[in-house]
Amino acid sequence: MYDLAIINGTVIDPRRDGTFAANVYCKDGIIADVSANTQDAARVIDAGGMYVSPGFLDIHGHIEGHAASGRMLRRQGVTTVVNGNCGMGQPDLPAFLARLRRNGFVMNQSQLSGATTLRERAGQADPYLPLSRSQLSAVVRLLEADFDAGASGLSFGLEYVPGTSLEEIMELSRVAAQRGKPVAAHIRSDCAAGLDALDEMFHVSRETGARVQISHVVYQFGYGYMREALDKIAAAVRAGLDISCDSGMYTSFATRIGSAVFDDGCLEKWGCGYDAIYTPGGRYARRRLTGQMFEELRRDFPDTSAIALIGNEAEIPLAFELPYMMCSSDAGVAEMTGGHAQDAHPQDAGTFPRFLRKLVRESARLSLPDAIRRITLLPALRMGFVRKGRMEPGCDADITVFDLDAIADNACFPHEGDPCAVPSGIQSVIIHGKIAEGKG
Repeated sequence: MYDLAIINGTVIDPRRDGTFAANVYCKDGIIADVSANTQDAARVIDAGGMYVSPGFLDIHGHIEGHAASGRMLRRQGVTTVVNGNCGMGQPDLPAFLARLRRNGFVMNQSQLSGATTLRERAGQADPYLPLSRSQLSAVVRLLEADFDAGASGLSFGLEYVPGTSLEEIMELSRVAAQRGKPVAAHIRSDCAAGLDALDEMFHVSRETGARVQISHVVYQFGYGYMREALDKIAAAVRAGLDISCDSGMYTSFATRIGSAVFDDGCLEKWGCGYDAIYTPGGRYARRRLTGQMFEELRRDFPDTSAIALIGNEAEIPLAFELPYMMCSSDAGVAEMTGGHAQDAHPQDAGTFPRFLRKLVRESARLSLPDAIRRITLLPALRMGFVRKGRMEPGCDADITVFDLDAIADNACFPHEGDPCAVPSGIQSVIIHGKIAEGKG
């Protein structure tokens, strides 16, 4: 007898073209059979009228062990998240991973080693200063230790750490390339300057052999620069560089108000005023800022989460014209900056249903199998997760059952409604062969 059967559904296997009717059987956390067979199981999910796909894989998150953010992501159908992005890793990654293995978590969590955290561990806390030679040697040793402990890749947050030298990027990326690990990069700038920042990461890939992941493309270029950025990325790939990228479904990003992202000149670059900056929590909760409030928070409360209500939403679907553009959430910023789930950005609760609603059901910009490939198999391949992102016997039984006709993101920005609203249309989420969300 199997542990779980998902019957009467339409299966999406990203390694095949199209969909097919089949039953899915799970045993001991593994997919045991995908076929028309009718077999006994201890628990049964009737997926009639539903699609059955591999669990969604979020290649860019900031959940970092926060259960509330993890549950919001899981309710979207996400079963695996890659954290430690934008250089913001764990200060003691071996201990963090050991704690996860000991205590478990609400979903599968993979962890990158963050270059900014490595710098701080080596004694350089000033983001505007480069590393000394001895500090750089220490950072390389720390990265090696993180990889030995199980880190799945390396991340840079270059816009947050202007003092990062090209030498530092190259040295760390060589280590990642030698280990066969990906390098995720929040590049050095956005808007027009971001186009030159892409060249820096192309150079890194060319010289080190690292497979580079350009992070949250819409947050870097969704201000009138998307087409130029996509053309540059496509040209680099055609030239043989190992480059891929991810993008979210919102243009208004969230981060710490004290970060270098909000340094002098940012508003002019974005073409907005102080009132485009909004703080969901903290001293001026759910208010648009004035110049005085902005400067006060930067000076006295730099860890406050701020949302920049900027960008051109029409550029979001353009990003997915690249066949290797994956969908990512960037979720977890509120808890990461000391806030709470109710102070979240709607990306934390709505990204993946929004992706399927907008780009598949409403606009048909993507076929359903292609869209599923971008949130399952493609990120799994990029990360080297050989048993995830697939709907095949022997693979992990991480599965999402959803109704495409009903799927919808219900989360709003905090000043508009509930940023944590549960999405519609996700019937069941299975992790390790057990029902984690929904019916069954």
